[in-house]
Amino acid sequence: MAMRLSMMVLVGLLGGCASHGDPCEKVWRDVGEADGKLGLTADRVAFHQTQCGNKVDAELWEQGRQQGLAWYCRPEHLYLAGRTGSEYRGVCPNDGQARRLLEQGRQSWADQ
Repeated sequence: MAMRLSMMVLVGLLGGCASHGDPCEKVWRDVGEADGKLGLTADRVAFHQTQCGNKVDAELWEQGRQQGLAWYCRPEHLYLAGRTGSEYRGVCPNDGQARRLLEQGRQSWADQ
């Protein structure tokens, strides 16, 4: 009985996945913004292209990434990124300050 129920749940889940649209039909500007807010480099678009090929609008993705980086590169976010142990990838225009703030966040976390 439990096995049959498990199979029914699995089939239902798989059916749900199949009924959704193309996973590569995305708002690429939003994807880029999310990547920027994580401090990811421009190389990240290559990952999306391996997943979705020519469906990736690299220009819109980069516009969104720049918007996300504007958020990520703010001092309070850099400090918090350091506190969570995030890796800095040299993406902020204020690189020296960004590195200092991340290090201060790391030190604060390590002192606890």
